[in-house]
Amino acid sequence: MRTTKINDKKSNHRAALRVYEQVNLFYQKIALSQLNETQPGFDNILNSFARSQTAERLTVEPSFPYSQSQENDTLNVNISSSGIAFTCKEELKADDYLMLRILFLSSMTVVMTCCKVVYCKPSNPYESNRHPYSIGAQFINMTAEDSKLLNRHVDKRKKQQFVVNGSIVAFILAILAAPDQALGLLVDLGHHLFEMFLHMLHLAFELIEMELDHVIEHHFETGLHETQVIVFYMLITLGLVALYFFGRMASSAFVRLRKRLLLYWSRKKSSCLYFWGHQTLSDKIKIVGIGTAAIAGYIYFGI
Repeated sequence: MRTTKINDKKSNHRAALRVYEQVNLFYQKIALSQLNETQPGFDNILNSFARSQTAERLTVEPSFPYSQSQENDTLNVNISSSGIAFTCKEELKADDYLMLRILFLSSMTVVMTCCKVVYCKPSNPYESNRHPYSIGAQFINMTAEDSKLLNRHVDKRKKQQFVVNGSIVAFILAILAAPDQALGLLVDLGHHLFEMFLHMLHLAFELIEMELDHVIEHHFETGLHETQVIVFYMLITLGLVALYFFGRMASSAFVRLRKRLLLYWSRKKSSCLYFWGHQTLSDKIKIVGIGTAAIAGYIYFGI
């Protein structure tokens, strides 16, 4: 039992050095003698494997975010330049060899390689829609071209995550350091942005109205009153059409944002529960004590 806990900590530590990526992922177990297969052979094996409908759809372990999307085998995996972590239905064994085909959805690029299973353990029990086994594998026999492509992709994602996480941390620290000033700044910023939006909307309306007045008066030779009436109804029609399309886009964006927030909350909740369940009683007491002391100190000294 003690060894298992150490391995879990190592696995979690390795996961922190990786990035979460949305991919289409397929795998097949192979023999050691097949590791030197050429890429055409690799494609043939995978294609026949897919046609037989025995390919496994992979999801991700709780500490590795999962995807609720069932379209096009879209999944979120935890990946680095040297290995990958995922969940699956099949119980694999350490030292098993797999053939992988990874399609990165963000760039629509494909990486094909072999890997060696490093560990197979039960996946996070708090994760919904999970597969029962969590797999960690190390890439082997990867071509120089695929290795370069994977490294570039992982480095790009790491930079993006660093910027996003750094911005979130800076924002939270700013709020904690000066909550009143931060709230006032956010309110003022929102007010100014709203004013700028209304001002730009007014300018756009005036510009369209002026151009329509000129076009109608020039081409139809109408008087001032007739031109204003025609332009008025045209603007009403254009406004209703624009409002309709804007409403559709806003509704779609709201639904996507809601799904992402719910998925993010589900991932973080399952990861925290998984982390908490693997702590000893003394570690739990330390975490609760330090957290309580930090909150009490912030309330007493900071507020």
